[in-house]
Amino acid sequence: MLTEERRTKILNKIEESQFISVNELAKTFTVHETTIRRDLDDLEEQGLVSRIHGGVVPVSIKRDEPDFEDRETECLNEKIRIGAFAATLVKDGECIILDSGTTTLQIAKALNESNYYQALTVVTNDVNIASVLRQNRQITTIVTGGTLFHDSFMLNGQITNETLEKLDVDKVFVATPALNIEKGLTHFNELLVPAKVNMIKAAKTRIVVTDHTKIGHRALYTFLPIKNMDILVTDQGLEPAIEEQLRANGLREIVKV
Repeated sequence: MLTEERRTKILNKIEESQFISVNELAKTFTVHETTIRRDLDDLEEQGLVSRIHGGVVPVSIKRDEPDFEDRETECLNEKIRIGAFAATLVKDGECIILDSGTTTLQIAKALNESNYYQALTVVTNDVNIASVLRQNRQITTIVTGGTLFHDSFMLNGQITNETLEKLDVDKVFVATPALNIEKGLTHFNELLVPAKVNMIKAAKTRIVVTDHTKIGHRALYTFLPIKNMDILVTDQGLEPAIEEQLRANGLREIVKV
């Protein structure tokens, strides 16, 4: 097999698998791992794949996200509108989970400004969200505990997961760095996935809040399939064609604000 032909087939295999190791590629194409590494070096130089620990992924897969300060100002007006609407889905007397994120932070701000709630309980793994909610004495705020991620103000890890596993709540508001049209909610960091999964398992209603710039992208790890999402709250920037694809893949309710 010619080099260029093999590299084209390697690229197709990576796209198909989403993640594959050098060893697997060497066995598939019956060549030495050194040859595969040269092929991957070339494909990476062309911007077609990304090398990660243990293997390779398509370049289209999101691998990280900006720090909190940068994310907070991106699509800020859209996030404010999403947060304000999402807050209207919360009923007095409910117990909800607010996932860590810049959009869920806007939900907290909207809840904090409301005088409607008398017996609302909010569970969160976000220090910023807890700081906002502390201003409203009508809202009981429960912080999960866990290891603090300094760049995002998020709490995560074993303590966080053990807390979430014990909960039974009415609604969860989930944030995501990438919403893939076919795969659903995806994340670039496998260490952060368990907490999100536990939040989702704890809730009767699963509400995803994200601006349109995250939709259509993907990361390596899926943590909520499209068909298991109850409501997506996003902004008017969501293209009709993508909205139609999301509905075709099982998303029942989409709200654009």
